[in-house]
Amino acid sequence: MQPHITEVYARVFSALKDRKASHDEFTGFLSITPELEKDLVFLCDEGITSGSYDFTKDGKPRGSANLGTLIPANFQDCVFEVELSKTYIKPDSVVCASWSDLLKDETKVKKPVKHIFFTDSSILLSPGSTDAQYINYLKLSEAYKFIKELAESTEGGDKTIFYERPLSFEFTLTESDLTHPIDLDALEKLMKKDLHQEAIACLICKELVSFLKDIDIKQRFSYLIQHMSSLVSNVLLSYQSYVESYTFDKVRKEYLEKKTEYISDIHEVFNTMATKLLSLPAGIWFATTQINQMPTGGLESMPFAKNLTVLITVALLVILLVVSLIDQFEVLKVHKSEYSEVFDELKGSFEEEATKIQEAKDRIDSAYTKVCIKLGFAIFAALVLFGLTLFLFCKAYA
Repeated sequence: MQPHITEVYARVFSALKDRKASHDEFTGFLSITPELEKDLVFLCDEGITSGSYDFTKDGKPRGSANLGTLIPANFQDCVFEVELSKTYIKPDSVVCASWSDLLKDETKVKKPVKHIFFTDSSILLSPGSTDAQYINYLKLSEAYKFIKELAESTEGGDKTIFYERPLSFEFTLTESDLTHPIDLDALEKLMKKDLHQEAIACLICKELVSFLKDIDIKQRFSYLIQHMSSLVSNVLLSYQSYVESYTFDKVRKEYLEKKTEYISDIHEVFNTMATKLLSLPAGIWFATTQINQMPTGGLESMPFAKNLTVLITVALLVILLVVSLIDQFEVLKVHKSEYSEVFDELKGSFEEEATKIQEAKDRIDSAYTKVCIKLGFAIFAALVLFGLTLFLFCKAYA
């Protein structure tokens, strides 16, 4: 398995002797081994080093050489002067001086990179690292997505939340911000609740505006990261107050509206098939009138072919209708799963209204059962009508 670019860079960087830094590169001296040669070729392909270096042998300058033209024997007693770029930035890997340089880049805060090498400290970070700052850094995307989701819900793009006033963010941080762990699990669970989603979003936006309105735009995201636990506590307390003030009249209105909505949806499952069901008797009646008594000529006559065509047509019509009716049972199962989950959550949230909520759910269950019976009867009727057609067909040749 090929090593990651940051691992290769770290090996070569640590092997450089008398390392010096200029504006955009490091220079140092390297006694090349076959392994280091492979690393340098790899870095050269990535544009991090030139691949052609001045070298000395036995302490005397011997010109320059390209690694591709050398054999391992040429490395003996040779010291090469190697240059490395100070920075390397790709979507999933970065080489830079320190956390401060990395966190100045908004794109690397919004979408953290997983492979990092810091030249100031010679620290290599990759998936599996236990460095606390690295772990907190990877969670920055959760904080950004949290802000983005709220901003989009208020039509503010990905960085502006509108609630009574615009609250904009710049997603840049400093190294000290990474000493604060990020835990948004409580808010994410809150935002995923089926009930009060719109109210929850407004409540969180309100708390954010109140929490950050007096903080400079360049410091807001940093302040939020540093005081995330305080914000979460404020939001949970506000939500608790909201739930406690949520009157039973509103609860009743909510589950009654849902009852009406689900009963209507369940009956609509059968109603969508009603037109097709009404067309079946008329179609079969017309088809059966085309079946004629078998004249002289037997099974090879034109009347037999006509009667057989009528029978096959009716069979196809019944098969297609029965398959469509069977599919409606799957639609009903989806509706039942959905309303059962919603009403179970309602009962858990409002225990005082649990009996009435269960009564409303029982009404929906009753509608579900009735529609299932209707569909079953429709399938039975379609099969009976086909049986009638088959009987008339056979009768024509009795």
